[in-house]
Amino acid sequence: MSIVIILIGLALGILTYSYSFDTNIKNIFLSNNNQHRIKGLLVVIGVTTVTYLFYYQYQLTNYFIAMELTTWFLIITTIRDCKDKQIPMDVVIITFIIGVILLFFNPNVIWTHSLIGFVGIGGIIALISVLTKGAIGIGDALVIGTIGLILGYKMALAVLLYSLVLSGLIGLGLMAFGKVNRKTKLPMVPFMLCAFLIIIIL
Repeated sequence: MSIVIILIGLALGILTYSYSFDTNIKNIFLSNNNQHRIKGLLVVIGVTTVTYLFYYQYQLTNYFIAMELTTWFLIITTIRDCKDKQIPMDVVIITFIIGVILLFFNPNVIWTHSLIGFVGIGGIIALISVLTKGAIGIGDALVIGTIGLILGYKMALAVLLYSLVLSGLIGLGLMAFGKVNRKTKLPMVPFMLCAFLIIIIL
């Protein structure tokens, strides 16, 4: 079974790279561009490793699928947020639909907690985005809301708080070295991914 999980991780990694960088599989292994090759290998190895570690911890359960879906979602949105400065809505919609389906099979998450996570926490961030005229993007609200839908409001709230702390610390550090100023808007989703991984590890 471990071999099957590794193959699934490899397939997801290749899909993630191909979609995120609008390229095809040959650029991961056969490209003459070292940058393309390194990025591709890092994404594939990262996704495969996370997939296997989740399987090792949760076995082949619905919670494993939920954690895998969330991680895949955050990796893709992180890459696109950094690369294109926007959240891919097609990925949000696909993840949302799969997340809703998972609610019927995942006993680890209560549907009311998912509703609070998506509508409550995601809605509050969306409201803040409107009131602050985009200080936090609507896309960020959709990402945190989707995490809440899949894993419940407690996880969404934890990811939100950790990511705000991380972004604040990194932002202050970059300002201290003169890399950014107060008006510079850092992409938020990468901090959400880091926060999610930190929460899992801790």
